[in-house]
Amino acid sequence: MPIYEFHCRACDSHFETLVRNSSEAVSCKQCGSDNLQKLISAHAVGSGAADTPCGAAPCSPAPVCGAGACPARH
Repeated sequence: MPIYEFHCRACDSHFETLVRNSSEAVSCKQCGSDNLQKLISAHAVGSGAADTPCGAAPCSPAPVCGAGACPARH
C-alpha cells in the first residue's frame, strides 16, 4: 500500500497519506478540502546491508539461492 504526498490547493499545506486503492477519496488533513494535487515523491536512497532483502534490520535474512544453498565460489 503506497504512501502518497499531496499539496492542498485550498490551504497550501503538504501532507502524506496511505492510499489503499485508486478509488479511495483523499482529503486534506488540515482543512478537509478535496482540491488536492498528488506530488511526485523522491524515494529515499541509502546504503543497506547486503544480508537483508530490504537493506535494513529488522528484515529477515536474504533468501538462499535455489532450493538449498548457493554453489560455492572458488
